[in-house]
Amino acid sequence: MAYELIYTSAERGLRPGTRGFCTVAFTRGMPPPQVQLLEAMSAYKNLYGVHEAQSGPEPVSWNHYRNNLAGRDVTILSRVGPTAADHTGRTNKLAHHVLVAARERAAGGPVWVSQQPGFFVDAWDEPAHYLEMPKTIPSGDSSGDKAVAWESLTGDAGQASCLAEAYLANPSGVVLVVFTPGMDMLSLLGESMALLPPSVRWQVTYSTYFTGLSAGSTCCWRCCVADSVVSRETSRLPGVKIIDLTAPLPAVPAGRLADLARQGRPAGAKPVVEEPAPLPRQRSKPAAGRHLNMLNLKPRKPD
Repeated sequence: MAYELIYTSAERGLRPGTRGFCTVAFTRGMPPPQVQLLEAMSAYKNLYGVHEAQSGPEPVSWNHYRNNLAGRDVTILSRVGPTAADHTGRTNKLAHHVLVAARERAAGGPVWVSQQPGFFVDAWDEPAHYLEMPKTIPSGDSSGDKAVAWESLTGDAGQASCLAEAYLANPSGVVLVVFTPGMDMLSLLGESMALLPPSVRWQVTYSTYFTGLSAGSTCCWRCCVADSVVSRETSRLPGVKIIDLTAPLPAVPAGRLADLARQGRPAGAKPVVEEPAPLPRQRSKPAAGRHLNMLNLKPRKPD
């Protein structure tokens, strides 16, 4: 059972005196620091202006972030995207966040959970209110089928292995995935994540429409719109790996993960890859720092 919060534009928010973009619902009993953290993660950047011609759909930001909150590792699943115009007729957004406890992390991983029907809401037309019952997190695992989304987009299902291989080689590294609006980024990331062992999947953080990183959060797989400012900034990070979906990709040779992506996992078969080696502990850090998960190592700022 998990806490959740919904943030959008409303005539009246949940807390007295709030209106406009504000919280309209959250689980009763949620600690105030968690409410503040999720509100701060509710930003959305439209690609197109109100009167600007659109060359594609506005992307939805499906996210899995990990944040260190008061020395505690917090796992956050989010869906942030455009929604129907608000009560004034202006452009609107809706952010839905769910805090997932370690004991409730499904074997399928964060993308698999986010893809389950009804897990996230994409519209809100109710008065602001508390959510009286904690949210149930679905359990289960991915099917391990062939990476059809990667095959459809690139012509080779084996391309799905590039993200998984990058994480296994460097769990704290950043991968920039350059895309254009209309590409199904959540399915692509889900097929790549399915190649990893279940115990590793929840360590991988991602955003299907990355526009910036909130304080204290981590994001390994960053999907950025081509030619955007954040895409150029991310490409300059030290050691970043770039997968540009707007151009032909290098051929992927045969290998365990590439073959698995191309053929799918036989029913009942277990993942064939080993988990990445844990990063060495930084014993010189203060005591509070020892609570940080290895994925909370931040990349250096670009020069």
